[in-house]
Amino acid sequence: MATQKILSNFASNPKTRKALDFFNIEGSIMHLASADSVSELLGRKVTTCPLARLNKCDTGCLDHQGRGRMDSVTHARLKKTARFFNERSEFIGQLRGELSLQEKRAAKKGKRSVARLDGTSDLGLAEGLSPEFPGTQFLDYTKVTARYLRWIRGRKAGRFANYSLTYSLGAGNRSDAIEVLQAGGNVAVVFRLRKGQPLPDKWEGFDVIDGDLHDFRFLDPENVVVGLRSKGTSYHDRSGFVQEPTQ
Repeated sequence: MATQKILSNFASNPKTRKALDFFNIEGSIMHLASADSVSELLGRKVTTCPLARLNKCDTGCLDHQGRGRMDSVTHARLKKTARFFNERSEFIGQLRGELSLQEKRAAKKGKRSVARLDGTSDLGLAEGLSPEFPGTQFLDYTKVTARYLRWIRGRKAGRFANYSLTYSLGAGNRSDAIEVLQAGGNVAVVFRLRKGQPLPDKWEGFDVIDGDLHDFRFLDPENVVVGLRSKGTSYHDRSGFVQEPTQ
């Protein structure tokens, strides 16, 4: 039986597919089962998103939206995540191999190689892997404040040239999100808006840009709020994860 691929091509995602040709990108994303959803399968408590419960974003996670609601997709993500926890070294070895092939494929096509490793997780694998693949632009979101502030310090020191990180607002990290903005970082904020509705101009005094135009956050200006409209069932989330546009 063929080994399950770890990375999915960006072209399989409607949001990223429409921007690939425009930005001349060859890219991929890694989708794992979010938060602690694989714990029952493994028979022990593990998590791919250490702050999901605190920030009350586990139920509204994109892991449960779109194709993530399909049983076949859920099963595939659980299987892949179980491999990550049970066969870590083999998993990372395969991931390195897939990233290497992507770099070569992108170079052959004259395109830019881009990878997002925390599509539905918050493990921070790209922080360690990005120096090994200077020909690939890595991007991710995180709610881990210490990791984000470490990234800001590293960027200012000339590190992380090919690693872009965006902080994500949750229900329990508003003060940290403001600290990130004050430190010069970018914060993704989900607003209770339907597709096509206008985003607010400001959030906590910082400019809001439209993050739904594409998902390539390394192209964003610095020190802004990346406004996102709520997707699927997250529109009805009242935990504090989704912000009112008039706040």
